[in-house]
Amino acid sequence: MSEAIQAAPIAGLPRNSFSLDSIRRKDRFAFWRESLACLCEAEIHRGEDQLDFFGEIKSVLFDSLMLSQVTAQAHIANRTNAAMARDGVDHYLLMVHDEGDAEFYAGHKSVSLNKGDCIFLDFSQEGGSFSGSYSNRSILIAREQLAPLLQGPDDSNLKTLPAAHPLNVILREHLSSISAQTSKLTMQQAQQLVPATMGLIAACLNGMPHESEAGQEGVNLALMTRARRIVEANLTNPNLSPDYLGGAINVSRSKLYELFLAFGGVSKYIRDRRMKAVLRALLDPRNAYRATYQVALDFGFLNESSFSRMFKQHFGYSPREVRTKSFEVTAAVQGDLQRGRKYEDWILNLS
Repeated sequence: MSEAIQAAPIAGLPRNSFSLDSIRRKDRFAFWRESLACLCEAEIHRGEDQLDFFGEIKSVLFDSLMLSQVTAQAHIANRTNAAMARDGVDHYLLMVHDEGDAEFYAGHKSVSLNKGDCIFLDFSQEGGSFSGSYSNRSILIAREQLAPLLQGPDDSNLKTLPAAHPLNVILREHLSSISAQTSKLTMQQAQQLVPATMGLIAACLNGMPHESEAGQEGVNLALMTRARRIVEANLTNPNLSPDYLGGAINVSRSKLYELFLAFGGVSKYIRDRRMKAVLRALLDPRNAYRATYQVALDFGFLNESSFSRMFKQHFGYSPREVRTKSFEVTAAVQGDLQRGRKYEDWILNLS
């Protein structure tokens, strides 16, 4: 039985098919790279023939989820701070690897996938992949939808389930069942399936050990989880500091630093979370008429010039460039076909 998302016309569910078949051969990879820029920065493998590049993305908008099937030639994809600044996407991606060689990496960690393996990606974190010609299926989920269901919403990047793992088998069967019925489902029916789908994904992730459990007792994991939640709830609180956080969870400053050692310390963690919060706020249409320094001030950045320097160092673009979206598109793509790229808008507006 095929596990691929069906290509038949869908009644009631928005569907999109993006293919390079009608693009001039010499422009195909440029077109692919420009389309994927809504999530990552794509590069061709050294030695690969760009003229023969192929790629196809079939997507279905499933209420607050997006189901996709991707088939493409070997290439590299990087999710950098600059990419985050460009798109502001803060989603999770659950991916089933169907064919080809693939390696995913983030920081010092890397994971190689075999056929049928499942991997979970957090697009709020830097990382990338090095893939041979491949085929995969995925579910893209807005962070605010799934994070409340996860025990470690910031600890899930690169978590994997091997093909034979029972949770993986159950998840793949669920995905296959949904995919096989997308041509028949109405949006109302799809909405009824979303909670069950997210609950199953959360169960799979919560059933896997956290990275921090290997060298820490359960109490440390609980402290870390509580500390992160306090940080997220107080990003606009001018009193948020290591001392404030230590007092909130009743631990010493040295213990707090130990908990956040993997993040470069608690001060850096707070600053990084505030920086990403500012990025989202700058891209929010509701703040379009507010000055950049006013938005930055909301998150505790008191000096405008210092904030601008830190922002550009962190994301690779200045706040002004992010707000005006003054990013050049590939010349080969200008004026070319835009058909089949609705999925890019779905990604950017998924909630």
